[in-house]
Amino acid sequence: IRHGHISTLHIWWARRPLAACRAVLCAALWPDPADSLCPPEFRETARNLMKKWAKDHLVILRGESHADFIKYQKNSSLLDDNLELRKALLNFIADFSNWDNSTNEFFLFTSRELTQSAHEGLGGITGTKPIVVDPFAGGGSIPLEALRIGADAFASDLNPVAVLLNKVVLEYIPKYGQKLADEVRIWGEWIKKEAEKELAEFYPKDPDGATPIAYLWARTITCEGPGCGTEVPLMKSLWLAKKSSKSVALKIIPDIENKRVNFEIIQDVTSRDVKDGTVKRGSATCPCCGYTTPVASVRKQLKARKGGANDARLFCVVTTKPGQQGRFYRLSRESDIEAVRKAKSELERRKIEYKGSLNLVPDEPTPAGGGSGAGRAFSQRYYGMEQFEDLFTSRQLLALTTLADFVQNMDCSGGLQPIPTRDILVDKAVRTLLALAIDKQADLGNSLCAWEPVAQCPRHLFGRQAIPITWDFAEGVPLTDSSGSWSIQIERMEHILNAMGSNWNIGQANIASANKHPLPDDSNQCFFTDPPYYDAIPYSDLSDFFMVWLKRTVGDMHRDLFTSLLSPKDEECIVDEIKGKDNTYFEITMAKAMAEGRRILEPNGVGIVVFAHKSTSGWEAQLQAMIDAGWVITASWPIDTECSSRLRAMDSAALASSIHLICRPRENPDGELRTDVIGDWRDVLQELPVRIHEWMPRLASEGIVGADAIFACLGPALEVF
Repeated sequence: IRHGHISTLHIWWARRPLAACRAVLCAALWPDPADSLCPPEFRETARNLMKKWAKDHLVILRGESHADFIKYQKNSSLLDDNLELRKALLNFIADFSNWDNSTNEFFLFTSRELTQSAHEGLGGITGTKPIVVDPFAGGGSIPLEALRIGADAFASDLNPVAVLLNKVVLEYIPKYGQKLADEVRIWGEWIKKEAEKELAEFYPKDPDGATPIAYLWARTITCEGPGCGTEVPLMKSLWLAKKSSKSVALKIIPDIENKRVNFEIIQDVTSRDVKDGTVKRGSATCPCCGYTTPVASVRKQLKARKGGANDARLFCVVTTKPGQQGRFYRLSRESDIEAVRKAKSELERRKIEYKGSLNLVPDEPTPAGGGSGAGRAFSQRYYGMEQFEDLFTSRQLLALTTLADFVQNMDCSGGLQPIPTRDILVDKAVRTLLALAIDKQADLGNSLCAWEPVAQCPRHLFGRQAIPITWDFAEGVPLTDSSGSWSIQIERMEHILNAMGSNWNIGQANIASANKHPLPDDSNQCFFTDPPYYDAIPYSDLSDFFMVWLKRTVGDMHRDLFTSLLSPKDEECIVDEIKGKDNTYFEITMAKAMAEGRRILEPNGVGIVVFAHKSTSGWEAQLQAMIDAGWVITASWPIDTECSSRLRAMDSAALASSIHLICRPRENPDGELRTDVIGDWRDVLQELPVRIHEWMPRLASEGIVGADAIFACLGPALEVF
């Protein structure tokens, strides 16, 4: 699901699926009516609501639960049985987790009534709401779903980019609603018109009226074959369009005399007609002499030219034509190159004249790569891209800095303001959302974006959790209405603001370290988090790509977030050898975060920790940290959360499910830690096989097999412990 999902607001890595978060939160905050300790008032509320659901709202249900609710509709007295009421609530949760029901007012009303009744029935002050805390909030899925079902949410993260995303979702969207979407559209259109005045000359139309929408480039090296010296374009593939209805490719024509290669565009081709590119595993083969320059030499040549984006070879231009559908391909012309030269000259002029507190272009250092751990995600430094400006061509930087300048100064437009009567309170939210659009523009407008021949558009940089080298790249045109353009970013931004709704409480997002949480003792009812896993994802290094732009667009408005050169890394909970952070550091830091989670949770509160590490040693360390921090683990539930086609799953042993560990503070009612309840090994060993044999058939029946099943058994095992 893409359109209307919070993931389309801005990229964040390994964001939790909303359906899983919603289901888990409902199940965590609502007591089981079949439990003898369930508050009677909650049972009564749940029974009345489920009877009402079967009577009034059955028509909107789909799926397996439909038959059960028909049964309740015909005989509502069935719900007087507490086990049947439990089944009805679980069916309701399953249906509510369906994406199509995310904004359905009947589901929202019912879930919020249940959440409120449960909170007050379990001792909460009348009129208050349960507080859900996520100290590793990341992309904001957990706190958003907490607000959706009627709880309050406190989201925090050490990363400024994550906090800003959470502010948008948890604070700005519910506060301003439709007005926010309207003003984003109005200001976005104004920025496009103003930017066109400054940038149109650098993206000229063709003499026949065709409009370029993408320029295809290849980095180059000089062939090191004996006596050769040919300029070799580095190209992974020669395909331009690869659809059943249209197939277009390039043919390389060696020009030995001039020590270069030329190209020919060929139409209606098959795979047999299209030769391999010039690059394999980082080594480049010369089309003229056949010599293969090794990867070490390729890196050395490109490193001397800061990645080689600004002296790359323009080999093709993709256009659209008035009154004709589809994409059209032509070879580059001198006029195309001249426009690039003009853009480079204009950027240099602006850099000299710029008077801001930061440099016009992002000159902050890119992440250091190499070694094991998180550093392996960053290979760009091998090729000389040591500053973020090196990831872009001069024309891309000119376009991005122009758009960023209008976002930063949209309230100083010299009488050209598109909104005559302005709400100053909304300005901060609007500028922040437009800054997120700049980030998305940068993600699609850099020299590491490959051309996608099936969709016939540029791919964005973060197709995976890394900054990898791309030999041949696609430069989109921000002024068009095609993929990679500013218009598309604004259109999608407006769409998501309209589609996701805003009918939830206003939450709170703060910047804070998980092991130094700002909330006081025993201050919330639910601790629910998806913590980082060792070296799985280098969040801070990845987010720096966006932070350097956010500082230049809204850094003045969010001074509490953007106080440092790059995102904070000293306290980040991660394994990264380059930063001197090993497994022991990670485990100690995670133990502190788990102890803080228990400290701020009420003694009778519920904790949920999502874990998906594929090594037993990783699990052992996480579970030991939780036990040492004063938690008792009461259950674990595997939820199938991972897309089978995601890049990391294609050729790896990545788990298909995330294990949700359910836990309680191991405390007395006064908050004092209990130390006398850890099981004796002989007793555990006696009971453990019985529990696991009860658990395994259910896992098998629900498709949880292999490593997923093994790790899913840890919860029941620890419940015994």
